[in-house]
Amino acid sequence: MITQRLSLGFLLGVLLVGLMSNTVTAATLEVTGPAGAMISLNNRPLGTFPLDGPLDLPPGSYTIHVQRPGNEPYENTIRLMSITDWQRVTVRLIPFSRRVAWSGNLLLAGLGQHYLGHSFRGYVYNAAEVGGLLTALAAELQRSNLKSDYLKLADLYNSSINAEEIVQLGNAADAKYNDMHDMADLRDTGLMVAGGAIAISIIDALLSFPKVEAGGGAVPVQTSQLDTSWQNNNTDHALHASLRLAF
Repeated sequence: MITQRLSLGFLLGVLLVGLMSNTVTAATLEVTGPAGAMISLNNRPLGTFPLDGPLDLPPGSYTIHVQRPGNEPYENTIRLMSITDWQRVTVRLIPFSRRVAWSGNLLLAGLGQHYLGHSFRGYVYNAAEVGGLLTALAAELQRSNLKSDYLKLADLYNSSINAEEIVQLGNAADAKYNDMHDMADLRDTGLMVAGGAIAISIIDALLSFPKVEAGGGAVPVQTSQLDTSWQNNNTDHALHASLRLAF
């Protein structure tokens, strides 16, 4: 009897220890996404998909950030309320749009590059267009003022009867005329720089998209029509490849 009680007590102790060891001490977050995409949690890199398994985390707010070349960045904030909370997040990335990338540069050169994540090139194109337009505007204002001065000098030149004064007025009018044309050239250069920034940024955005993709390719949908004898015969093999051209 004593032996049975000891055995029963021992079993109860083992069971209690097992229950205590299995006690939930953290909330669970399971994140899945496209293979190869980089994931970070609260700005802490976790690696790439697929992850090794669910994440055990203390309750709180967590921001999931996922990036993969050719896709828009993904960001989502979730909240784990308690240690018994279990949440699953499936990340679906949206591919960059070629149309959005190049057409954005029509509004302002470089917007397409910012959209694609090429911020440095985007700022370069921003500066080129804005700088060119500001230069053109300043040059046009100065040209307008010089033209007004030139017309006044021309009127004085035409109405003057003093030979020495005529020479001075003529020289002054010629100088204003030359300055006016210099400002016109500077205005045109500024407009060319701005227009060139738009054109080059559009070409750059289009070239940011791959034209040829090769690899294993997608598995055919109608798999029932395929010969699956290779599954039971190690001597047979199958190969599936694809090549896609995008323009």
